[in-house]
Amino acid sequence: MSWRKIPTLPAIGVLALLYFFAGKFGLHLATVHKSASPVWPPAGIALAALLLCGYRVWPGIFIGAFLVNATTAGTALTSLGIATGNTLEGISAAWLINRYAQGAELFEHYPDVFRFALIALATTLVSPLIGLTSLVVAGFADPHQFTAIFVTWWLGDTTGILVVAPFAILWGQRPTWRFTGQRDAEAVALLFVLFALGLLVFGGKFGISSQNFPVPFICAPILVWAAFRLSQRATATGTVILTALATWGTIRGFGPFVVANHNQSLLIVQTFSAIFAITALALSAGMAERRRVEATLEQQRATVEAANRTKDNFLAMLSHELRTPLTPVVAALDALDAQTHSPEMKASLSMIRRNVELESQLIDDLLDLTRIARHKLQLHFDILDAHQTVMDVVEICRGEANEQKLRVHTNLRAGAHHISADAAKLQQIIWNLLKNAIKFTPEDGEIVISSGNPAPQVLEIKVTDTGIGIDGEVMKRMFDPFEQGDLSFQHRYGGLGLGLAISKSLAQAHGGSLVAHSEGPNRGSTFTLTLHTVAPAKDRQATRSTTTPAESGRALRILLVDDHVDTCTALERLLVRRGHLVAAAHDMRSAMSTAGRSEFDLLISDIALPDGSGIELMTYLRAMTKVRGIAISGFGMNGDIERSLQAGFAEHLVKPIKIDKLEAAIQRVTTEAAPA
Repeated sequence: MSWRKIPTLPAIGVLALLYFFAGKFGLHLATVHKSASPVWPPAGIALAALLLCGYRVWPGIFIGAFLVNATTAGTALTSLGIATGNTLEGISAAWLINRYAQGAELFEHYPDVFRFALIALATTLVSPLIGLTSLVVAGFADPHQFTAIFVTWWLGDTTGILVVAPFAILWGQRPTWRFTGQRDAEAVALLFVLFALGLLVFGGKFGISSQNFPVPFICAPILVWAAFRLSQRATATGTVILTALATWGTIRGFGPFVVANHNQSLLIVQTFSAIFAITALALSAGMAERRRVEATLEQQRATVEAANRTKDNFLAMLSHELRTPLTPVVAALDALDAQTHSPEMKASLSMIRRNVELESQLIDDLLDLTRIARHKLQLHFDILDAHQTVMDVVEICRGEANEQKLRVHTNLRAGAHHISADAAKLQQIIWNLLKNAIKFTPEDGEIVISSGNPAPQVLEIKVTDTGIGIDGEVMKRMFDPFEQGDLSFQHRYGGLGLGLAISKSLAQAHGGSLVAHSEGPNRGSTFTLTLHTVAPAKDRQATRSTTTPAESGRALRILLVDDHVDTCTALERLLVRRGHLVAAAHDMRSAMSTAGRSEFDLLISDIALPDGSGIELMTYLRAMTKVRGIAISGFGMNGDIERSLQAGFAEHLVKPIKIDKLEAAIQRVTTEAAPA
């Protein structure tokens, strides 16, 4: 509801009536002077009307104030003086609040509540100054009582603004109310308890109030509870209820504020009410602001999580789209490598293979970074020989090192070199460190990989090079994602700058650490990987097997499904060359049709198909036959692999597919399926 849309004349009339009747009630309690009451609700009503309806309703204040004083004491001239003071008081307070305290929204922020209190204390000096001066000049007030009348008048107006105005403004902003459940039930219960305590303290029916025990502050926890748990509206309502009960009880001579002088008793009540009102409203505004901040943060968190999910989905789709074209390239390389005997051709094929593997590694690095950032990296620990892993990595990278004329030495002297680690991730750490050393070491340089045991149950693996070294400023950012040092390095050496960041995170995930050291530019660098050792496993069988299972000599009937025609064609040729019978399909419908006409020993299927998914195809075939399955996909997140395995696939290979990995997977699948 917008109060500013109400026609001006009706608004002025209603305000004048409200001011008149509230003023009559206030002056009924006046004792020090007929025109000065310690209880003056009209001041709060006037300020609320000006803030809600605008300055256009000021005549309502003037008319109401004139009538209430003209019918009480003095003359028309003194009533005009008092009405002028009351009107100027309300207008000046409203202007200052609009200017410095957010107007009618002032109870949304606790600093504005304190500004509101200061404005009320200052502007309420206007009315008694003008009004009382008019009465003194006209002879209707004793100059010797000027101070007592002035304080009563000022404090009555101040309390009226501090107690009544918040109640009227907060209910006036949103006048409609509907019961909304637990929070409103709590508010009703709390206000009922406050009313009961008010009767206990000020009602006079109990000894605690009739004997004037100083116990008004037992009501404070209820107001504090309302401020912390409920809305500003409920807090303002509680303050009005408590003020009304305290005023009513004190007038009847009950409660802790009753003293010999009736006017002083009411002044004490109003002071008590004003302090309680400001304290409770400030707390309530602070808690409301905190709830808004929490809601904003929650909304931002939800937005960020949604953005993260979108990013992850994008990376997953990107990896699929980037990996899929690499598979036929790798398959074609395998075929060409088997057919050619020219050293130059083999060198060219080797160069192509290295660059394809580099592209695949960049994709894997992006996905690993996403998993680490979302704490979804899954490690499968086993007892490993770290020295063997180092030697394996050295052999993998030796060709690249030889091409750059680098000397790679190993000095593995650690006595304890067995660790509990994820085999693939440990190899990835050492591979990243060695590739980093090869990348930043000029020709004829030297790289040394050494190991040692600086302490019991501690293994250190160091990769030391004679390369370009690391600047002190770059050293501080060395392990940050996408950090590549100077811009000239980025242009010269390329890459995404993810290897070291991923390696450090993987080392920490293994309970270890990875640190870098360099004496400066062109003085080489040393990366130290520290891990905890364990006792070597006994009677462990080799994880690699060169024996051919019973099934390896039998041609398999394979249903190959991939919507990427080049990938499907290249894999089909390689599988046929190895003696298998292959039926190729490019979508789910044709694959189901082919499976309905023939029996197959093995399904090799892409996950993403144009008219369905490999998971649906696997579920369909498993319901009909006991065919085994190998999933091939550009989607390589942990969730993708888990969904494939849950659907019935025995293996999940991530593109690009190397024929040796595919053969190993086929061997494992057929071996598991063979009868004992």
